[in-house]
Amino acid sequence: MERKKMMHLLKEAETCLGSYDEFPTMPVGTDPMPCLSRNRVAQPFFLVSEHDQVLLSLSGKSRIELPGASPDATEMEVGDAVYVPAGQPSRVVPVTETVQLRFKAEPAGWEAALWLCAQCGAEVFRQELDASAAPAQEGYWKACQDFNADASRRRCRGCGALHPSADLNDIRWNDVAAGLRVEDASRQTRSAALG
Repeated sequence: MERKKMMHLLKEAETCLGSYDEFPTMPVGTDPMPCLSRNRVAQPFFLVSEHDQVLLSLSGKSRIELPGASPDATEMEVGDAVYVPAGQPSRVVPVTETVQLRFKAEPAGWEAALWLCAQCGAEVFRQELDASAAPAQEGYWKACQDFNADASRRRCRGCGALHPSADLNDIRWNDVAAGLRVEDASRQTRSAALG
């Protein structure tokens, strides 16, 4: 997928590689940046951002989990939008296959992948990343790999529950990040050639 000034989002979503691609759809510098995903599985972690975000549903039905908020979950159908304030953990759980846009600050800044205990709600593991320095997808992938690699990171210190590894069967963040790096290198080459 490539960034464009105009696109048919549902048609573009057909080219998504996996769930939660969060592919930036507009030219660099667009703020907020609409990031496109086609989701079939539950988001592997709660996402926390230093900036406000807005989720917009383009197709399908999903549930957005917002621990600590009131209400702590909300349903989304076509046309629905959910505002996620800075610092609020959020997690998308599709009821059906969904296409959504996540409007993120540009540059994205600090984000964190967060796992919460399903038994007691305590924080199990958190990994922070600078989504302005490298594609966020690289940080998401690394966080999941670190979580999966060590059972002690999956054990709740509050109640002792052991959580399963993050399911990455429909996740292609490494491929998305590689595509974004190629696109950035091409853009830098064109800029240098122009002077």
